Amino acid sequence: MEIRAIPIDHILADTAQPRKYHDEESLQGLADSIRQHGLLNPITVTPISGSPHYRIVTGERRWRAAKLARLDALPCVVREITDEERLTEQLIENLQREDLQPLEKARAIQQIKETLNLTTREVAQRLGLSERSVNYLLDLLTLPEEIGEAVVSSPNRPSAGQITEKHARYLKQLNSYPELQQQVVEHIQQERLNSEETEKLVRAIRTDPLRAQEILETPPAQREQIYQQLRELPRMDDERAVVENHMPSSHAAQKVLDILPLLADIQIEQLQEDELTALQEALHSLQMAVESLLHACKQRSTNF
Repeated sequence: MEIRAIPIDHILADTAQPRKYHDEESLQGLADSIRQHGLLNPITVTPISGSPHYRIVTGERRWRAAKLARLDALPCVVREITDEERLTEQLIENLQREDLQPLEKARAIQQIKETLNLTTREVAQRLGLSERSVNYLLDLLTLPEEIGEAVVSSPNRPSAGQITEKHARYLKQLNSYPELQQQVVEHIQQERLNSEETEKLVRAIRTDPLRAQEILETPPAQREQIYQQLRELPRMDDERAVVENHMPSSHAAQKVLDILPLLADIQIEQLQEDELTALQEALHSLQMAVESLLHACKQRSTNF
């Protein structure tokens, strides 16, 4: 490992750096500290081939603060490093910082996944995270951008109506209902719903989309009655029996019935974590398709 003083104007930021936002107040505070005590920890850079300049690997925040402090040169660890190592080190450094927004983490993970052609499991192993945690972060990329940008890392029961990563897990289940999704966001913020309360609200809307407005307009203290009603709806096995025993012969209905034995054969306890995650996503997609068909059927029925 080589440490040398490098002119600050010979050091360049990495445009692929996961962190896109730097809090100006925080940077100014760090700059004040650097003026008083100097830069205590060197940054890491890599030489740019055929150029007198160096690309930052880790330490961009310290470099930005040092520029504010008007330093002429910085102590740097100079390393020859591959693009793969650079991306991984940058992401690990940023993931360890609590102020990196979840959506920034998700974008960085997706960048590494695509650039290095890795599976979710391989990314998780490189970053020292569980595969489930990586999947939860990547799920943020499926949300509308304005909702994803609002997601913060904070406790399960936020004090100021914040949208947390746990809230986002349930909000993404309403991606096919953008207007309802936005209304749920507003309820989280205004009523300061925790993730468990949000799960109940989203589940109720998904169970009976036709009652969505009624559910949302019901005062929070009274929603539990609606949740209980929806929990008492027939289970899949009962629903299948009703269709088979009482519904006239129908090619369309039979296509649906043919799916049910396939679902019954799935052994949840035998699935690995990544398989379980994939199954949940597939079932959510199936549920949304069924809800859409039911809604269309009910609208069609009113015309007869």
